[in-house]
Order: sequence, then structure tokens, then C-alpha cells
Amino acid sequence: MGYENSAGLNVNNHYGERVIGGTEGQLPSAGAEREVVINFDGNSLGKKTVVPVGAVVTEIVDSFTGTISAATVGATDISGADGAVANYVTIGTAGDLTVTGPTAGSAIVKYTYVA
Repeated sequence: MGYENSAGLNVNNHYGERVIGGTEGQLPSAGAEREVVINFDGNSLGKKTVVPVGAVVTEIVDSFTGTISAATVGATDISGADGAVANYVTIGTAGDLTVTGPTAGSAIVKYTYVA
């Protein structure tokens, strides 16, 4: 692979395969706060993320095109989680996180979990 120092900052750029669409999967976080990113761009691999029993889904952040038709963890509907305490959803049984509907962009599902 080739390298180029075109910016004049003594930083060499590595040219190779590029990933379109950004981050996907569970992000590293500190404490009880957790975030999972679901990417709706065309090259998304559809990775499965299990949300553990006892987790509390607090919010689904929308940075996507379209609307969410369904958001679930296993059989538990989490689509109402909007950041308001009254709409937090406690996960009673572990299951795969699934969000359907958007056509592009990403959804960030935030939840708290103390192991």
C-alpha cells in the first residue's frame, strides 16, 4: 500500500480499503452508560447485539433518514424510549437489539446496565 504526505503536516495517509457508513456495534463506555450504534447505510453487515437482562433503555437518538417502524430487544418494544424518565424501558429477558424502518444513517440506542 502507498503512503502520501499531501497535507504538509508530516502525517502519512495510508491508502487502502475504506469503510462507508461509520461506526457500528457497541461503543466503549465508562460506568453504567452504554451505547449501541446501528448503521442503516448500504454496506452495513447487520451485526447482532444482545442487550442484557436488567438493562434500562433510556433513549434512541435519531440521526437517520426515515422513521423507525419497530425497535425491540427480543420481544420487548423499546421504540418509546425518548430520554424522558417516564419512557425508560427495562429489559426483562435478554434478546437481540433490532431496529427497522430507516433507510440511511445511524440510530444510537442508549441504555444503562450495572453488571
